[in-house]
Amino acid sequence: MGNGVNIQFGGKAYSNRFILSRIIFNAQCDKYDSLFEGTLSGSEIEQIFRGLLPTANAVLDKKYDKVNVDDEVKKAVMEFEAQNAERSKFEHYYEIPLEDWFLLLRLFFLDNPDLSDMWKVSKQGFEWMILDAIYNDGKIQEIYQKMKKPVKRFFKSFDSIFTLNYDNNIERLTNKTIYHLHGDYSVLADSENSETVQGFLNKQNGKIVMNPDYPQCYCNALLNFSGQNKYKEAQDKVKGIEVLQRLKQLHDTDVAGFEIMRAGVESEKAQIIDTYIKHPELKIATDYHFGELEKLSGELHIIGLSPQNDSHIFACIEKSSLDKIVFYSYGEPPKTLPLTKPYEFADIKQLWKSLDANQPQYNCGRKYPDSDEAKKFFELFNALSLDPITKEEIEKEANSIPEYMAIPLCKEAMNWMKVQKTPRSEEELIKQFRMVSRIALREGIYPSAFYLILIDNFSKLS
Repeated sequence: MGNGVNIQFGGKAYSNRFILSRIIFNAQCDKYDSLFEGTLSGSEIEQIFRGLLPTANAVLDKKYDKVNVDDEVKKAVMEFEAQNAERSKFEHYYEIPLEDWFLLLRLFFLDNPDLSDMWKVSKQGFEWMILDAIYNDGKIQEIYQKMKKPVKRFFKSFDSIFTLNYDNNIERLTNKTIYHLHGDYSVLADSENSETVQGFLNKQNGKIVMNPDYPQCYCNALLNFSGQNKYKEAQDKVKGIEVLQRLKQLHDTDVAGFEIMRAGVESEKAQIIDTYIKHPELKIATDYHFGELEKLSGELHIIGLSPQNDSHIFACIEKSSLDKIVFYSYGEPPKTLPLTKPYEFADIKQLWKSLDANQPQYNCGRKYPDSDEAKKFFELFNALSLDPITKEEIEKEANSIPEYMAIPLCKEAMNWMKVQKTPRSEEELIKQFRMVSRIALREGIYPSAFYLILIDNFSKLS
C-alpha cells in the first residue's frame, strides 16, 4: 500500500501540496532553526524551494536531455518528462512530487560543480524537512482512528502487508506485523539506533547526531529520486547482514581462520566486526524486507500506489511467484502496468464504499458578500496565505468545514494569538499569521479559507 490510503482517511493534509506547504510555513516560523543549528534560515529554505521551480520547468523543456550526466540521473530525467508529459509548465512549487525534489537538487549541483561537496548534506536537509512535514506534528500516526471495523477486517484478512508509508497506522489498526519497504517512523536510522551495531558504536564514541526534538527526521526512511537506488541501498544492508553473520559463524567455529581474515580488514570495519562478535544481541542493520516481497506467492492487492513512481516495487513483484495481481486505481486505470504476470484493475472508490470508508463531505451553505470591501478581505487572506487561491475556492473550502471542526480550530488559533507579544515589526506580525496558517495546513485546510472561518467566528468566540 502507498500514500493513497493515508489521503483516503487523513484527507488532503497528506497530499503533495499540503506536505510541501507545511515545509515552507514551518521554515518561515523558524521551526527548522534548531534542526539546522542556525545555518539555514526560514526565508533561505523558502528561496531554495521556489528557486528550484525553474529547474523543473527546464527539465520539461528538455534542456537536460543532452547534458552530460550519469545514467542514473539521465533515466530519472526521462521518467520525470514521461510522468509530466501532459504538463507544459509547473506554476507552483507544490505541484512537483516530493521525491522529484531530490532530482532537482541533484541537477542544481551538476549545474554548479564548485558546490558539489555540499550535495550529501543538502540531500540530508531535504530528507529532514520532507519527513517532518509528512509526520505533521505526529498527527499522521492518528489516521487509523478514522478506520472503521470493515476496514480493519479487510486489512486483517491478508497474510502479509507491505507498505511504502513511514507511519504505523496499519499495525496499530490490525496488531499485525507490517513490512515497511521504505522505512518506518518508529525505527531510527542505523547510525542513530543504539540497538544496531553501528548505532551502538556511535553512542560509545559520542557520534550520535540526532536532534532529540526531531526523532522523525532521523528514522530509517529511504528517500531518493531513484527507486532503483532505494532498492540498492536496501540490498546493500542485506549483504552487510549476511557478511557479518558469516563472520560470526567463522569466529564461533574457527577462531584461527577468523583472526587471519580479521587482520586484513581496515580499522573502521574491524570495529564493526568486533562489536558484533562481542554483542550478538545487536541488530546488524535495517532489513527493508524486499526479499520477502520477492518471495511472495498467491494473490497480491496493490492499493494507493503510482505505477510511475515505484518501478522498483514492480521489478520485485516480477521476481515473485505470484499468480495474480489486483491493482486498485482511482478513476481511469493506467493502460498497462510494468508487469508480465497476470493482473487486473479494480476501482478503489468501489472498495472504499463497500468498506464504509468514505469520509463525510460537507457543504455548510454559508453565503459571503461580493462587495468591493469583501473582495479586499479575500485579497488579504490570500496575501497572508503565501499560496493564493480564488475567491470561489476560498468560499468552497470554508463551507466544507462544519462548525464542530471549525470552532475548536478557531479557539486554538485565538488562544495562541492571545499569549503572543505585540509585534514590533511587520516581519513579526507576518510570522504570527504564518503560525496561524500552520494550524490550517496541519488539518488539510487552505490557510486563506481558515482566515475566512476565523473572521466568521471571531465575534462569537472573542
